[in-house]
Amino acid sequence: MLRKITDSIYYINATESPLSADVGIVEGKEYCWIYDVGCSEEACQALAGIKKDKAVVLSHFHPDHIGNLSRVSCSKLYCGDNTYKYIHTGEIVDRNIVMEDGVSIHLFKIPSSHAKGSIGMEVNGEYAFWGDAAYCTTKSGKRVYNAQLLLEQIRLLEGLSAKYILLSHEEEFVTEKDKLLEMLYSRYVKRDAKSPFIDVE
Repeated sequence: MLRKITDSIYYINATESPLSADVGIVEGKEYCWIYDVGCSEEACQALAGIKKDKAVVLSHFHPDHIGNLSRVSCSKLYCGDNTYKYIHTGEIVDRNIVMEDGVSIHLFKIPSSHAKGSIGMEVNGEYAFWGDAAYCTTKSGKRVYNAQLLLEQIRLLEGLSAKYILLSHEEEFVTEKDKLLEMLYSRYVKRDAKSPFIDVE
């Protein structure tokens, strides 16, 4: 079931069983822009029902975000360099890419502890799809952030025009950028100068 954010931005809700990411849908003039394709049957069927030509953007390589890729037809595919290693297709986003399609689409790299090669998609300078990039990773059984990557992500967020960030797997998909920054800052201040990692336990 599609959930509406604006007149041109929708999403398919994430699920726990099977684990499937939120899928963003942006209605452009020529393309329907899809951010992540999930891995659930519900997401696959919803995407199959879209008749307009599709441009797919993959946030990162984890299966709950890309599992349906082989079942989704698209004319354009964008991904990060690390995701490309898994899927062997698409255009690698290695710089800022801005496209106009009745909506403004801005693709960019996100420094992330959660997944190397994460990609974000900003729409009309107001909303930014963020995938799982804000989340930590697990190292030696502990939930941690890479301190340098976290700082780089904070700086990126600070310079982003978008007022709202769309975070996959969250109960509230749309969050204010300032609230996300506050959360990330609260993690960053826990850093220890002697360690490259920040323990968030």
